[in-house]
Amino acid sequence: MKKAIAFFGVLGVLGVFLPLVGGISLFDLRHFDWLLTYSLLAAFAIPMVAGFAEKSSVAAILGTVCFGWVLYKFGVNTVTDFFDVSIGGKMMCAAALGGFGSSLLAFAEGRNKN
Repeated sequence: MKKAIAFFGVLGVLGVFLPLVGGISLFDLRHFDWLLTYSLLAAFAIPMVAGFAEKSSVAAILGTVCFGWVLYKFGVNTVTDFFDVSIGGKMMCAAALGGFGSSLLAFAEGRNKN
């Protein structure tokens, strides 16, 4: 599951730099709201790095927290917004949903090993 968490982290980081709406990426919007932009970038980068680490439990916990925070910031319309945005938005939505699910599965998998 660590590789899946790392994959969804990479997918989210790439989605930040690709077009979100109308040829403008989320990273281009950093001039208007730099805190949100860099916090979303960090929320995708932290599970990416943790997914390459040795411990699966650390990746599961960090992935659950970070991807959950991204889903909270995206709001309840994450699935319906998937069809209204460009490739960057689709990648970030897929990364947030897939990363949160795989992090929860990795967390449950680690709890069953004891």
